[in-house]
Amino acid sequence: MIESQHFNYSVIKNKKIINENLCWIDLDIENWKSHIPGQYSEICLTAENGYQAIRPYSIASVPNNNLVSFLIEKISNGEVSNFLYDSARVGDIVQVSNPIGQRFILQNNKTPIFIASGSGISPFISMSEHLNKTNDKYYIYHWSKNFSGLVNYKNNEEKINSYYFPYITREKPKFWMGGNKRINPQCFDNLCTQEDYEIYICGSDSFVEKALEVTSKLNINFDFYTERFGS
Repeated sequence: MIESQHFNYSVIKNKKIINENLCWIDLDIENWKSHIPGQYSEICLTAENGYQAIRPYSIASVPNNNLVSFLIEKISNGEVSNFLYDSARVGDIVQVSNPIGQRFILQNNKTPIFIASGSGISPFISMSEHLNKTNDKYYIYHWSKNFSGLVNYKNNEEKINSYYFPYITREKPKFWMGGNKRINPQCFDNLCTQEDYEIYICGSDSFVEKALEVTSKLNINFDFYTERFGS
């Protein structure tokens, strides 16, 4: 059984299907005491026979929000993600842990750069919205195979070529004015070589490795922080 002091009773307040792989859920979590942008929580589901499945998910909402949000990617043979995507309904009860992790939290000592593929954008939604409130400078680079996967596109559309750099690698709509290439050194030509940055990379193992390979060869002073999930 899960420990009561580690997990909290929560209710699904909103759910939005984004595309065939992604959904967004907002939870009202009992005893929630906020989080630091970049932290994650574990979501626990319990079957009638007592079987429990627990999986970690980055927190996508800003600190001190009334509801706590998660971007869920449905994966092959996934237990928690498939239930949340396919079966969970508003009003359902799930168990959610207190915020976890200090390794990937937002430092904001230098100019932050957020590099993500797919659902790896989740912690950067929390980080960027937090920085918007404090008017701090940052950059977002997000790669997706299609437009619907750019889940924060609407909020950042007016900032394309300013701090928001979205890329679609497969299914590009006719109106698309953003990038269309996979990650490469030219993607970061807008960065100042005289400025110090802290880079946060989140995505699959292969994407994180490629992003590290590309950015480490740039003639720029970086601090690196990575978060990865299985390919």
